Amino acid sequence: MDFLKCLVLAGFFLHFLTGCGQEITPETVFEQASDECEGEVVPHQFVARHFDGRMEVVTAESQEAFLKGYVKQHLSSIQFAENDYFVHASDGLVRQSSPGTSVFADNWGQQNASAGSAWAAGVQGQGVVIAVIDTGMDIHHGQLNKQIFVNNGELGVDGAGHARHNNGIDDDGNGFVDDAYGYDFVSNEGLTVDNSYHGTHVAGIIAAEHTDTTARGANYVQGMAPKAKILPLAFLDSDGSGTMSDGVRAMEYAVARGAHVINASWGGPICSRSLRDSISALASHNVIFVSAAGNSGLNVDRFKEYPASLNLAAQITVGATGDHNDMASYSNYGAAAVHLFAPGSSIVSTLPGDAMGALSGTSMATPFVSGAVALLLSAVPNSTASQIRQALYSSATKRSDYINASRGRLNMANAVAELHRITGR
Repeated sequence: MDFLKCLVLAGFFLHFLTGCGQEITPETVFEQASDECEGEVVPHQFVARHFDGRMEVVTAESQEAFLKGYVKQHLSSIQFAENDYFVHASDGLVRQSSPGTSVFADNWGQQNASAGSAWAAGVQGQGVVIAVIDTGMDIHHGQLNKQIFVNNGELGVDGAGHARHNNGIDDDGNGFVDDAYGYDFVSNEGLTVDNSYHGTHVAGIIAAEHTDTTARGANYVQGMAPKAKILPLAFLDSDGSGTMSDGVRAMEYAVARGAHVINASWGGPICSRSLRDSISALASHNVIFVSAAGNSGLNVDRFKEYPASLNLAAQITVGATGDHNDMASYSNYGAAAVHLFAPGSSIVSTLPGDAMGALSGTSMATPFVSGAVALLLSAVPNSTASQIRQALYSSATKRSDYINASRGRLNMANAVAELHRITGR
């Protein structure tokens, strides 16, 4: 039977066949993960992805109960099913010190990345929305409270005279209650706080408010893209852990809300088809996914972590540099899967409670690149992920000992001009 005919028959008889000739059963639609993923499985929680695009999270006593119950009942509509998995921010974070206040933000990373050259040219992230999918954000922080991409449909007063942002009603009918300032997928409610501090620190690196045109030391944080907007989404809890399914739900929400960039400063072992497929689908929406390489000091071309190792079309994976611009000893690397390095050590940024503090890790390097992407998108709107990556690669500061795809670290001094050249705009 020729290949085309096989595909046609498979399309008509999906509830009978997988490919040509193999009977579809609950077992054949279940994704079998590698042994390294066993320790990351969420107990009694499973995911079903349907042909119509719906993802359902299902609780069952065991994999067998899930397959013989839910999957068997919905077999004709299920594209694939799998375990749910844990992901972590805490594993992707090296603490320089306990989070606390800092009286001085040296902004060395912004200076190192030559962000001031873009700011001075009026390129500051205008019109760009970055979804920070993390632990949430302190929405009251003085340098962040004006940077939020608010949902106007959940603001103002409802018919009963109650404030819409906390009235317990889905005022705009988008399926999410009180999502005026973002959403918390851990507690399934409108976002009000940072579940720890990680997301607030990341958000400040991207877009902490300032009016400078020069990158310099100051008593405040200079966000890379100060005129961009942050869409804060929590799927990690107070321990910095969350589920893959909540991360996917957050990504889908970000796309629906019109985010242009997604910052993912988290990771784990490479397990989930749902996560891979969801990131892959971002390319069709022209959404750029910026991910942390991780902090195991390993080559992620060989020792896989997700999402860092996926190397998908819409993805930019970021490793960290530290003292003397050397590759940080903790940073993962890879000549294929890691695309760029950026400052990641002793980075002072915003923390909950109107505070600042220094943290280190590829979790901190990633938002420098998310901010850089926002700057480039504001300079040349609708640029593709491929064009953005090429501009960042070509303009990067090169070193032969950098083990990444660009052989370089972030440098905005020439990136905007390079993107204009690449796009012809």
